[in-house]
Amino acid sequence: ALLGAGGYWLWRRSADSGPEGPNYRVAQAVRGDVVQTVTASGKLSAVETVEIGSQVSGNLKEIFVDFNDNVTNGQLVARIDPATFEARAIQAEGELLNAQAGLELARIKERRSFELRKKELIAQSELDEAQSELKQKEATVKMREASLMNARVDLERTRIISPIDGIVILRAVEVGQTVQASFSAPKLFEIARDLRDMEISADVSEADIGQVREGQDVTFTVDAYTEEQFKGVVQQVRNNPTTVQNVVTF
Repeated sequence: ALLGAGGYWLWRRSADSGPEGPNYRVAQAVRGDVVQTVTASGKLSAVETVEIGSQVSGNLKEIFVDFNDNVTNGQLVARIDPATFEARAIQAEGELLNAQAGLELARIKERRSFELRKKELIAQSELDEAQSELKQKEATVKMREASLMNARVDLERTRIISPIDGIVILRAVEVGQTVQASFSAPKLFEIARDLRDMEISADVSEADIGQVREGQDVTFTVDAYTEEQFKGVVQQVRNNPTTVQNVVTF
């Protein structure tokens, strides 16, 4: 009897320590939304950025801003050595003064010839010649004025000015560097208007682009803040496709 009772006790103990059965959770059935997600990657950048270049060639004499500096509209950010352009402006001004003196002399000659012709003291051809010379001098003055204006404009362009309020996100030049503006304006700086207003240019596959509409809500993450999720809105779906290694994206 003792042996039987002990065996029964051991059997019950081993049975009670076995694996537990499944646990169930009971909930009420409800209706909800099924969300279909389109995933894409892209580049995050400021909504408005402006590239600042130079319309004249020369050596950079001074740079007044650096990366991450805040600038205002009209602020001087760099200066090209103005010596050559100052000399051209002075030369153009001298040529204009010389042309103006010639014009004044031609006017005096034309008035004198007109009075003499009225008294029939000179031939009509001499008066015509004086009037023609006066028009030539007037044209010369206009050309010299245009040359002086052009020289002054080039001199003013040696001052590189910020066209907007913003922050410098790129400085591509150093003091003493030669800027060549023969064919196109070289990029000296890049300024973002407001880094609090950003946009993403994302590449969406051809299979998914049909599900993307303007005004849809968007969530995105960036590598710098992997655990934080940001929100946005689809602003535009561009019709121009891009094909890279036979993969079409929009």
